Amino acid sequence: MKFFFNEKPEDDVVAILAFINGLAEVYCPDTGISIDVPKIQMIAQGIRMDFPHNDGLEQASIFKQVSNFMTYFISERPILASFSNPNLPSEILKIRNHENATVALLLGFAALHNASIVKDEKTVNLSEPIKLSKHSFIDMVDALANITPSLHFKVLTVLLEQISYKTNPECQYTLHQFN
Repeated sequence: MKFFFNEKPEDDVVAILAFINGLAEVYCPDTGISIDVPKIQMIAQGIRMDFPHNDGLEQASIFKQVSNFMTYFISERPILASFSNPNLPSEILKIRNHENATVALLLGFAALHNASIVKDEKTVNLSEPIKLSKHSFIDMVDALANITPSLHFKVLTVLLEQISYKTNPECQYTLHQFN
């Protein structure tokens, strides 16, 4: 099952909550993660409405789909309490809204892993999971903590595409040099 953009928004809610539950076991084993489930339901509905791609949701790349989900998730803030677990770098715990940015980023990376894209009229898979340095991960959480769908959808789409190609270079489109 995909995490989002399943046939029914209710399936998205189940997949998203299951993913968050798995994160809770790692990052918050003693306290769990406090979730506003109606906000998750709203996000599952909202990501489908007025999808920000000229050709609509059905024609959007996985990068656009993940970006749309992440910007909605982070801006709606469905995770209600900060994380306080030593398994996370202390620098992340100092970032306001780190909990929503961290969950959205990890879920986005998971959604991209093994996703199919079309390259030169052939389908290829992002077979390698995204890998970042600890420093880059912290900076991404910090950069994403206050994003909004209307202002950051496109730039996040490009960022996700480029970091996916970093670990899956065979999937990248033909490169051009611009002078």
